[in-house]
Amino acid sequence: MSGNEVLNIIRNKLFYGSTDYTKSQPDLFTPHKFRIVAPSQAENFLEIVKESLTGEEEVLVYVHLPFCFSECLFCNSFPFKVDREAQDEYLSNLLKEIELTAKHGLFAGRKVRCVYLGGGTPTSFANRDIKQILDKLSSSMDLAADCNITSEAHPLTLPDKNRIKELSAIGINRLSCGCQTFDPEILQRCNRQNTPAQIERIVRDAQDAGMTINIDMMTGLPGQTMESVKKDLSILEKIRPDAVEYIRHEIVNPLVVKLYQDNPGLVVDNDTLFEMVYVTQEWMSTNGYEQNGRFTNDKQWPYRYYWLKEMPIIAFGSRARSYTRTICYDKHEELTTYSHMIRKDIVPIGRYITLSEREQMYRSLLLQLQLKSGLDMNLFRARFNRDPLEVFSKLYSTLSEYGCLKQEDGGICLTKYGAYFVEDVCDYIIDAVLKEESDSLIRTPHSVGGTSSRLT
Repeated sequence: MSGNEVLNIIRNKLFYGSTDYTKSQPDLFTPHKFRIVAPSQAENFLEIVKESLTGEEEVLVYVHLPFCFSECLFCNSFPFKVDREAQDEYLSNLLKEIELTAKHGLFAGRKVRCVYLGGGTPTSFANRDIKQILDKLSSSMDLAADCNITSEAHPLTLPDKNRIKELSAIGINRLSCGCQTFDPEILQRCNRQNTPAQIERIVRDAQDAGMTINIDMMTGLPGQTMESVKKDLSILEKIRPDAVEYIRHEIVNPLVVKLYQDNPGLVVDNDTLFEMVYVTQEWMSTNGYEQNGRFTNDKQWPYRYYWLKEMPIIAFGSRARSYTRTICYDKHEELTTYSHMIRKDIVPIGRYITLSEREQMYRSLLLQLQLKSGLDMNLFRARFNRDPLEVFSKLYSTLSEYGCLKQEDGGICLTKYGAYFVEDVCDYIIDAVLKEESDSLIRTPHSVGGTSSRLT
């Protein structure tokens, strides 16, 4: 098929538009399977987690810092409002959680390949606070000599070169900075402000400090146009960060839902959104930027790259989600519950999923497809004693007919346009997993969580 034929099929058969899209990637998410962990069961559960790590030589560490000074309308993380007293208490509990978890031996004999500080806005905490976290991690586990340590950051929390130099000095060697767009009208509509000059200065300061830096961008924002997107790309060409990630705006935040209810004309229509995704992904590929669907190595997104290779994630903080190859578990979201359990020396695990072998197979497919080399069929056969082409025969047949999947060099991998629309491919796989169990199950956003923590 020609490229245009494939794109038309994807548009008509696979593409999830503005109101149907949910960010179900980059991992398997079946929330109906969660089971509660009682506080009295937490210690025994951690022993099960430790057993599930048998044979793993490296792990990833995620640290959740769920505070921000404002709520952007595109935000799907529902942060707590910045408050010095609340943040100090959270930091104290977080440090103790790291200690409690390490005492169970989850890190014994293993190195930490990458650390990722996410939020919220991690840089809403002072550098001295972030240093305490990194010091606690390094004293509680063995960080690899070349461990990548990333912090997410809001542009307004990086006001000058000194802040960035200090972050580098305490161990942060990669920044991921939210920008989303340079269009001032859209930014104002989303309760956000950042200028091209500001982002360019941050990129240069980070690079001068020896860091690499990623810039997050979005398509489908309220009232966004193709002209606006193309202007964003022109600015990015000038700024040249080390990495760029383009994702679609996920309509989850109640504030943006209200905006669309009051102003339906601000919703980007599906044809325009499809073109936005195509144009931005074509630009990314042309300019050598890798993201989900075409990772070849760990240079631009180390944490994400190893995650997609199924390296276990041990996560700290409220609402933080951990994965081993066989278990997914979440920490309590409510800060009162989270704090209360830690004060009682209990790791605040709230719920978990034990992945069946079938679900493990689907997870391998979902994650490894987002690497350029795709699902390694020989490794799959060795692990599950099954042929992936047999296990996923219907799924593979359909997505191949759509022009999204192919076999190459012993792998099941995405085609060029399958990689461009990787989010839709992943959503389709999630739908297939749910339909195997019941036609009544409906895919929900990966970012779905309680809204009690929303800023007011």
